[in-house]
Amino acid sequence: MRLELVSRLGSLAAGARNLGELFRALHEETERVMDATVFLFALYDEASETVQVVRQMDRGVEHSGGSFPLGKGFTSEVIRTGAPRLVRRWSAEGPPVRLLYGTEAGDLVTPQSGVVVPILSGDRVLGVLSAQSYRPEAYEEADLLSLSAIAAQAGITIQRLRVTEQMAVEHERHASELEAVLATMNDALLIVDARGAIVRLNRAARELLCLDSASLVFGQPLEQQRLERWPVTAREIAAALVPVIDALRSGASHAGMEIELGSGQLRVLSLGASVLRSPKGVPQGGVIVFRDITGQRELERLREDIFAMAWHDMKTPITVIRGHAELLLRRLSCGERDPKVLESDAALIVEHTDHLSKLLTTLFDISSLEAGLLSISPRPTDLGALTRDVTRGMRATARRNIEVLAHQGVVGRWDEQRIRQVLTNLLSNALKYSPEGSTVTVSLTADERSVTVRVSDEGIGLDDIELAQLFRRGYRAEPARKLAGAGLGLYFCNGIVTAHGGRMWAESFGHGRGSTFCFTLPLREEHGADRPVEDRA
Repeated sequence: MRLELVSRLGSLAAGARNLGELFRALHEETERVMDATVFLFALYDEASETVQVVRQMDRGVEHSGGSFPLGKGFTSEVIRTGAPRLVRRWSAEGPPVRLLYGTEAGDLVTPQSGVVVPILSGDRVLGVLSAQSYRPEAYEEADLLSLSAIAAQAGITIQRLRVTEQMAVEHERHASELEAVLATMNDALLIVDARGAIVRLNRAARELLCLDSASLVFGQPLEQQRLERWPVTAREIAAALVPVIDALRSGASHAGMEIELGSGQLRVLSLGASVLRSPKGVPQGGVIVFRDITGQRELERLREDIFAMAWHDMKTPITVIRGHAELLLRRLSCGERDPKVLESDAALIVEHTDHLSKLLTTLFDISSLEAGLLSISPRPTDLGALTRDVTRGMRATARRNIEVLAHQGVVGRWDEQRIRQVLTNLLSNALKYSPEGSTVTVSLTADERSVTVRVSDEGIGLDDIELAQLFRRGYRAEPARKLAGAGLGLYFCNGIVTAHGGRMWAESFGHGRGSTFCFTLPLREEHGADRPVEDRA
């Protein structure tokens, strides 16, 4: 009989998803074997020494529970001792019982008999079950044994529910952690199921694909999506992902792939894909992680170009330095003592060493600019005086006329050495790309807030497409490619001007009609704005 009871209760309790459902299963089974007019199911909290009534039944009406501290009643006694208790006559053996903790004592009818048993897990008391009757002597020892068997099954189910609850809490915590990781990932992430349908994507994926919730339909294989509603960029990336998803469905992972998107402007995606498998090893979809590395690839190509061009440019001074050093050694070993001859060789070595040093400095400055570490040391600088100093040093070898129009005393807080680099580069370009005998004009104008420098030439000129790209890394306009150079000067100059809080641009009416390169710098100190001074070569 008791084995049948345990088996039947085990089936009922196994289906309980929470303590409320467990209470009803326990009450139903207790009613089968004894009087359960009043039935109580409570749990015990050891930390607070509090009894928490889960549910209680009184004459067919289910009531929610309350809580009470351990006291002197039979329920508290059973919890303290861990031993069951049979009460044949409650009025004779113990104090009145208060069942419905939210009502007044006067409204209660006291049960006359009952059985109270502990719910155990090993030696630990988890709670109690109590069946009570309004009849005296309604219970026998057999009822005590039956309710103890029911309590044993209740203990197993309570442990299962607690483990399930703990697992649910852990699952929720892990899910929250995963959400936080996905939200902060810089890489785009897609999760697809066994059919190739998108079931998850993170913020970075939405941004890279330029998608919102209206554009994306979850639960459909990617090739069946309404891709015509997707932005062009998203359609292009989706088309590239389809074969990767197909491979995942067949169980093939990918690591370190790069995909070039050829339509429109070239873009490069770095992609990795891993298969998700069932416990039996069956492919169940996969995870795709990808990022746009176009900028990284452009930078790598630029660095390769820079070093290739730098090596080409360095070969000449290195060859000259070595050649004249060997020549100087031979002359000294042969007893040459003519100072003019020795000075000539030494001067060439110094000249090309300086050229090599400047080239290495430029490479270092470009690297610093790329890394955001370009140093700027502002101090009071007279831009007019600096401009005249730069042009004065270039006139001797210019073979072009240089005209300077500048205000007296245009002073601001700038890095004099860096602005000298900008002026030297712009003036060198103007002279390099202008025909002999033409005029290069450098002008300065200032107002209360900024100063503008304009370097104009009568040279090869630029079209609109070239003007739009002039200040990109490594860019050289088509006519300029016939002359030596790495295409870094304007990029570097723009970086210097920007670091000062200024702006750089270029103007031209087209090929063969000359160009004007301009930049502004903010004025951070008072300056005089006297009449322009014309300085002609």
